[in-house]
This record gives sequence, C-alpha cells and structure tokens, in this order.
Amino acid sequence: GTGFLLSRGRLMARAFIYYWLPGDNDQADHPNAFEVQTSGAGVKLRDIRARFPIAGNYHFRFKMKWESGHVWMDVTNEESVVPTFEDKVFAKVLRVSWGTEVQQQQPSPASTTKAQASPMSSSPISSQGDLLFESQDTASPAPGKPSKNDDFDMLFG
Repeated sequence: GTGFLLSRGRLMARAFIYYWLPGDNDQADHPNAFEVQTSGAGVKLRDIRARFPIAGNYHFRFKMKWESGHVWMDVTNEESVVPTFEDKVFAKVLRVSWGTEVQQQQPSPASTTKAQASPMSSSPISSQGDLLFESQDTASPAPGKPSKNDDFDMLFG
C-alpha cells in the first residue's frame, strides 16, 4: 500500500513496510508493518532504517520477483531503492545486535592475518551471496565444504 501526501509544496509518497524477524519467531505469513514517507522514486534503505520500530542494528533482505518465483535480495547501500514484490515492500529482517551502532574495532595484526586466511565469518548474515532463493537453506556451509550456490553465473545459465 502506497499513498501520497503534500508536504512543504512537495509530493511525498507514503508506503507500508511489511517485515518479519525469523529470530523472534515471527511468521512470514503474518508480517508486522510500519509506515515510511519518501520523496522520490521509491523507498530507500535509509528510509526504512530511520523508521524501523525496534531498536538495534539490523540487516535487511527484501522479497522480489525472480522468474516464476521470488528471491530475497540483501540490500546494504543506504541510498538504494529497495525491491518490491506485488507492489509491496516485504523485508526479512536479521538482528545483528541489540545496540544501535555497529562497534568498529581496530583489528590486531593477529586477527587481520586470521581474517585473511578464513573468509567465512561468524556473522549472523549469510555470506552465500546477495540473492537468496526461498527453497535454499540459509545456514552457512560447513568449513571447507563448497556452497552449491556460490557461482553468480549459475543464475543466468
């Protein structure tokens, strides 16, 4: 659902964002919702972050049509217009932390070497790529075991 408002002589778009947090046992078929106002071509990730109703640091995946089904696309650029599905914004939201700021720590030389040797991280965010297929298991593969969906070209083959 979208609507339009007039604010300071400019046309402002109004949209509902439907979301669920799998980590909070929310159900995709009964999403939560909140409203954002935008001025422009669509809803940007920064608009969603600014109005997201739960404190914390979150990663957002948005439902979008792909061929005859749908995929979940990770959006990390704050200025990106988020994808829609059937003219609605649906987000699968992953909690990164309960705090509002990401803690930036300077890595020690030992941790830098370790990070370069092991590209897999312990982040709750899947490192398997930007597009997540509904039937795909989102758990990270076992260390040393290659992921069956790690080749971007497979999407267009």
